[in-house]
Amino acid sequence: MLLVKNAKVYAPEYLGVKDILIAGGRVERIADHLPEYEGCEVIDGTGKIVTPGIIDRHVHVTGGGGEGSFHTQAPQVQLSSLIKGGVTTVLGLLGTDGISRSVENLLAKVKALKEEGISAYAICGAYGYPSTTVTGSVSKDIMFIDEILGVKLAISDHRAPNITTEELIRLASDVRTAGMLSGKPGFICLHMGGDKRALKPVFEALERTS
Repeated sequence: MLLVKNAKVYAPEYLGVKDILIAGGRVERIADHLPEYEGCEVIDGTGKIVTPGIIDRHVHVTGGGGEGSFHTQAPQVQLSSLIKGGVTTVLGLLGTDGISRSVENLLAKVKALKEEGISAYAICGAYGYPSTTVTGSVSKDIMFIDEILGVKLAISDHRAPNITTEELIRLASDVRTAGMLSGKPGFICLHMGGDKRALKPVFEALERTS
């Protein structure tokens, strides 16, 4: 058992300065004062903040950057940096570079983070269209790869393809259906650039579907 004493607790609302008893990897009690049970490890939480693990839904776990040539590529994210920031669940995705970085690399990194002890997921695709995948199909990636929950796409950006309304509707339908069949969220993460069309492609797709 682990007992944290006198910590500022958010759950997620602020509860005040509390003691926290953890047993079997679960929070069992939160109270103003808890006794120091025999055999219990005690941590002084005075001045420290305790929160639920943070869920970060947008992390380039295999590294980002690269738009200033190869030397500007950022390195992979390490578990230590996530834990230091309080992140215990992460959603990995690719950025501009879907060429030297792949969905396979992304999936391998996500699996490694899971093996290291945090919850980790991914979405296939990058800025481009057709979307890059592991299986050759966005639907199959979502259906059959446990870690993949959806797909990424960029719109209204000079680095992105000019996806048509029909293609966007078809992609959204495929993602929704795969999500329904696999019990997953099945979502599209849209990167929107500075093009004057902005969200117009999305509104056009919505107007043409039920």
